[in-house]
Amino acid sequence: MTRARDLADVAADATGLATDAELSSGLASKLDLAGGKILQIVRAQDNDDRTTTSTSDTDVTGMSVTITPQKTDSVILVVMSARVYADKASAGDKRVNIKLTDSGNNILSGGATHIIGGQNDGANINFYAVTIIGYVEPATTLAVTYKTRFSVANALTSATFQNSSAQGQMYAIEVSA
Repeated sequence: MTRARDLADVAADATGLATDAELSSGLASKLDLAGGKILQIVRAQDNDDRTTTSTSDTDVTGMSVTITPQKTDSVILVVMSARVYADKASAGDKRVNIKLTDSGNNILSGGATHIIGGQNDGANINFYAVTIIGYVEPATTLAVTYKTRFSVANALTSATFQNSSAQGQMYAIEVSA
């Protein structure tokens, strides 16, 4: 049910109890101030594998979402879920770094993690179900883009978002303040 529908139902139920002006300035404004409601959800999905051996953060193509907030005081929860494969051909740091960022590559609050890659001999394969939830207060009603980025700690490590076998998904959820 939409907010407009809620207010219409309240107004219909309150007929004879309050004037339209009283509803507009009283009850309706209180309802508008009630926070914590989901205003919108935008979803992106990707079915293609994405691989990197880069030690520099790289965009995961297909794993970004653009949302236009309805209110300047809203918060946005950005949720990313994917299956990640990590492998390592030799000894060394096997870490795979995964981050949720804004379009300026600023990491969202809570939007970073790392996983430890495969075994030294390269014979063992490691799959990880990864979910990251980031939080941001964009303070705008202009479109904003959030994206997933990844890198490896050692160029002999490879990391793959296996979106072809387990669809990668990303959500931007606007929550009223």
